[in-house]
Amino acid sequence: MKWALIVYFFVAPGIWKSAEELKYDGWYRMFFDSEKICQQYERRFNDTPSMRIKGVCELSIAPDYLK
Repeated sequence: MKWALIVYFFVAPGIWKSAEELKYDGWYRMFFDSEKICQQYERRFNDTPSMRIKGVCELSIAPDYLK
């Protein structure tokens, strides 16, 4: 398991979907070795507030090549 910054897009009232769900290439999750590093990236990503896009750190299963 690794920490991942996952990008979510607001697609309809009350509905947030990840870039992977929407197949938004180039917006897929980024993996980090620690929660602290992930949260630093999350803060930077969310520095410019938006009502339709946000980054969230979550514990995630990393692909085999990242383990």
